[in-house]
Amino acid sequence: MKIAYLGPRGTFTEMAAKILARDNDIVPYHSFYDALMAVEKGEVDEAVVPVENSIEGVVNGTADCLIFDVDLYIQELLILPIRQCLIAKEGTELREVTRIMSHPHAIPQCRDFIEKYMPNAEIVTESSTAEAIKKVSLSDEKVAGIGAECAADLYGLSVIKRNIQNTDNNFTQFVRVSKKKSIEYNKDKVTICFSTTDEPGALYKILDIFSIFDVNMSKIASRPMRNKPMEYVFLIDLDVNNNSKDIEDAIKLIERKSSFCKNLGCYAIRDNRLQK
Repeated sequence: MKIAYLGPRGTFTEMAAKILARDNDIVPYHSFYDALMAVEKGEVDEAVVPVENSIEGVVNGTADCLIFDVDLYIQELLILPIRQCLIAKEGTELREVTRIMSHPHAIPQCRDFIEKYMPNAEIVTESSTAEAIKKVSLSDEKVAGIGAECAADLYGLSVIKRNIQNTDNNFTQFVRVSKKKSIEYNKDKVTICFSTTDEPGALYKILDIFSIFDVNMSKIASRPMRNKPMEYVFLIDLDVNNNSKDIEDAIKLIERKSSFCKNLGCYAIRDNRLQK
């Protein structure tokens, strides 16, 4: 079995893919879209992609692709603590760093540390944390990158400072997806997306269905509807909690009442925050 993930090597997504792959082969792809389309086209069996960060929120590229571009189902969700590291060539000191490179999501996660210790450093964003660390390894200047500790090992660099994220509650949710339908409500969580008619109270009427069936909605997010300006798709997480029949009935009613509805699957949650 082959499992795609958002590359390159040396990223938190690679760490997540190794955990969720369970000794299967993992293959890096250039983007969320490419990794998910590889499953859709049958190039690989599954894909592992990030869906949400506790600081930066929903990963829009992943959400949009799952909603609009592919017919894939979530099989499992991993909650992975994100421990950001400042990485540079051995011997580099904080006061010497003139430029900091990382992914656009990683920089805000470490803003407090940057402003306290390197307020005058230039901030440069890269396509991934691993790409930033790679560029640090190739530079002759006093530069540093922010990323996973495994990237330092990959490119022969040193970790100058560990755990530089703004909060210890920094974690990212990754999902493992495939073509296998996972819509039997016997796991931990269900994710659906839907749109409503453009009229007063339409969203309220849909959300009230969950209350009627006593189903807990643990998350709601919205994304713009493709090719329909000012219209939105709502992404909803539902807790199963041994409430499978009510969830099934609620979703069936939502399918009837909404203009668009897509079930992204029922899946187990693996929470690595609980590991010591």
